[in-house]
Amino acid sequence: MCYFFCVIRAFVAIEIPEDVRTALGEAQLRLKQAHPQVKVSWAKIGNLHLTLQFLGSIDESAASRISQALATGVAAVPSFAVPVAGVGAFPDIDRPRVLWIGCNDSNGKLRALAQIVQAALRSCGFKPEPVPWVPHFTLGRIRSVQADPALTRALDSLTNETFGTLPVTEIHLFQSQLQADGSVYTKLSSHALQ
Repeated sequence: MCYFFCVIRAFVAIEIPEDVRTALGEAQLRLKQAHPQVKVSWAKIGNLHLTLQFLGSIDESAASRISQALATGVAAVPSFAVPVAGVGAFPDIDRPRVLWIGCNDSNGKLRALAQIVQAALRSCGFKPEPVPWVPHFTLGRIRSVQADPALTRALDSLTNETFGTLPVTEIHLFQSQLQADGSVYTKLSSHALQ
C-alpha cells in the first residue's frame, strides 16, 4: 500500500491474438537461426503488443483519469482489422538497432487510432510522440550498430510474408514492471471501440 504516492510505468497498447503471436514467434526463430554476429536482445513473444503510446512513469492515482480519457476518446471509433505484414529495422535494415514486423496500415486506420489516443491523453498532460508513429512489433534490440549480412539476409527473407490479421476491437492501459528476467505487463483498464 502506498501512503504518499506510487509511481508506475505505463503504456497504451493493442493486444494480439494467439495465431499472430505464434507467427511472430516463428519469424523471430528464423532470425535467430541466421546466427547474427551482433548481440541481439530478443523480445519475449508472450509480451508482444502493439504500443499506441508509451506514457513512462505516472502517478498511480492518475490511472483512473487516463482510463476515462481513453474510454471517451475511442468510444466512437469503429472496430477494424489490419494485416500483420512487412519487416524492417530502425534506423535501417543495414545497420539495425530494433528488429520489427509491421502492420499494413494502408488505409491509415491504425495511425488515426494512435492520433486519437494521443489527443485524448493530451488532456491528461501527455505530449504526442516526438517522431512519427510506425505500427510495429519489436522482435529484438541490438546494442551496437554495425552491419550484419546474415541478419540482413534473414530480414529480407521475411519481406513478403504475412503473419496473420490483427483485430482492433479494444485498447488497453498497461502497467510495466521490470523484473530480473524481463518485464511483466498488467492490464489496468480496457476500452472497447465501437
